[in-house]
Amino acid sequence: MSARTHRQRRRGRSAAAALALAALTACGDPEPSGLSASGLHDTARGAAEETKECPVGYDLGKAASAARVPGRAEQVRARAELADKADEDAPIRTFEATDLECDYRLGGEPMAVQTVAAGHGDAVGLMGPLITRNAGLDVAGLRTYLAATKKAAHGTPVLTPGGNVASVRLDAAEGDSVALVITYGSDDEGTELTAAQVKSLSKELAAQADW
Repeated sequence: MSARTHRQRRRGRSAAAALALAALTACGDPEPSGLSASGLHDTARGAAEETKECPVGYDLGKAASAARVPGRAEQVRARAELADKADEDAPIRTFEATDLECDYRLGGEPMAVQTVAAGHGDAVGLMGPLITRNAGLDVAGLRTYLAATKKAAHGTPVLTPGGNVASVRLDAAEGDSVALVITYGSDDEGTELTAAQVKSLSKELAAQADW
């Protein structure tokens, strides 16, 4: 047998093995990856009537410590808006979404963590009206901001120009969109935290998201 013939047969066996492996992988059930909209819906259901504890269980104190943000962390309340409880024409129903809001105080300053998951559409875009209000954006400003969030890598916070609202897209199950939209401080006075602190704290909280 020539060396050339031997190489051709070896390449043929390698290709056949690769095809066999691909076939076996395709036949098996795919492993779910990322956070799902249905999972957040089930997790947040208990907060539909408002509750004290956040169902996702964010540890704000731990996140603040890691981000080197001083101040006592306190849970205030949690409430959820669910697609199957919303009005027929509500966007959250249209996009089969869940919006879980967990409110805190950090160093005496209010803070709201919106955990949003959509079965259709864009989770951050769904929060457009809230972002517009809390960050004081106009239509053009919101459009620019949403475009920036789409370009950012998952897990990377994107701050509004005023620095008081941060959005973080998360790895989601196929077809779903999941994100955190976090508002720091009050709507009228903003936050005393620096942009670096907001970004760092938002990243720490995003890393804790799990259901």
